[in-house]
Amino acid sequence: MTKRETVAELTLYYKRQRLTSLIFDNQETADTFVETITSFFNKKGHQEFSFSGEIKNVYTPETITGELNSYAEGDISPEGWLLNMMKVIEGLN
Repeated sequence: MTKRETVAELTLYYKRQRLTSLIFDNQETADTFVETITSFFNKKGHQEFSFSGEIKNVYTPETITGELNSYAEGDISPEGWLLNMMKVIEGLN
């Protein structure tokens, strides 16, 4: 299996409300952004802003088709987003 390309998604919250999400080339870049931006915060900023992050797969037409075909042929078991999607589809049928 080929190595999957990934990116880091960072979601920023202000007063517990989603403000925006940013995509970074890797987790280290996202961590650097958080360190830099929080260095400008005062005490109130530290209390009112929060962050969450997740590593996401990057898909091309070839990789998404390959993953779906591998699942359909029984070569892989669904996991992550594919498992969640299959549960929804099964619930519709």
